Amino acid sequence: MIVNQRTYEIVEKAMEGKGLDAQEIGYLYGLDTFSKDSFYVQWAGRELSMQASGGIAEIHAQIGLNGTVCPKNCQFCSFAACNKVRQGVLEMPLQDVLDYARAYEEEGANLILLLTTANFKFEKLLEIAGEVRNVISPEMPLLANTGDFDLAQAKMLKEAGINGVYHAVRMGEGVVTGIPVETRMATIKAAQEAGLKLCTCVEPVGPEHTVEELVEKTLISINMHPVFSGVGGRIAVPGTKLEKYGMLSSSRLALFDAIYRLAAGVESPLNCSGHSSVAANAGANIAWAEVGTNPRDLVEKTEKGGRGQSMEELRKLFKRTDWELRKGPSPNWM
Repeated sequence: MIVNQRTYEIVEKAMEGKGLDAQEIGYLYGLDTFSKDSFYVQWAGRELSMQASGGIAEIHAQIGLNGTVCPKNCQFCSFAACNKVRQGVLEMPLQDVLDYARAYEEEGANLILLLTTANFKFEKLLEIAGEVRNVISPEMPLLANTGDFDLAQAKMLKEAGINGVYHAVRMGEGVVTGIPVETRMATIKAAQEAGLKLCTCVEPVGPEHTVEELVEKTLISINMHPVFSGVGGRIAVPGTKLEKYGMLSSSRLALFDAIYRLAAGVESPLNCSGHSSVAANAGANIAWAEVGTNPRDLVEKTEKGGRGQSMEELRKLFKRTDWELRKGPSPNWM
């Protein structure tokens, strides 16, 4: 046999699309990146993602609304007060937000997300969301990635035209962030009770994270029943407290993307991408176009000298890796 018997048995089980247990997930996370078993797992991740999605990839568009020093002190984030790498207050003018939203839909984005720091005024987010909803088609999913909120606020988001939220229990939550795990889970529960769809990731993963923590966060994510999820690597933003630990390689992250797909099964049609060809080949079929502020870099406009990629760049990524791109709004959110 070319691969280890244990690996073969786990992959065969995973290909039934019903997921894996904690022991099986942990075994896969422990594989060597460049072993034969690793590439077998990545082949399986691609196959299962193709089954779950019908061979369709999506490009989601993120608009960073603001940038300011944030008191939540997530040590991987450029906005964290503890990192002292950002100064001043940035806020994208409403007209720019609306222009970006319209342009993204015209360019073929399948979803639009509004990103804020945790201390962005909630009432302001509601106002902007309502304005954006008025300039995009009713079928276009509109998501928010913002701070924690309660059930009443979750209902307000839905009334403002938000279809879903990105929320995560992050790696090291409550230790390298100032946010208790319980707070994150309460927000997730509130979103679900209000009828908001969820998306999440096992993130931000760095080289120092253990198999045990990866398994724990993978199971938390799967149990949210998100529309999409996956594994997101941490960016070593210069000057942040976690920069010293470095970053996962694209190859390692691609393996993790595949493992998440096998662990989660086919409930979700979409698997988050490491924005690389190797990740796409391992089954990652979402990528993010980004404008405005970004917690993973230091510039005012991520699309100008930062990490932000354009719709065209991401279309080329999926074309190179033989994914068919969805045309029109993502159907998974309404």
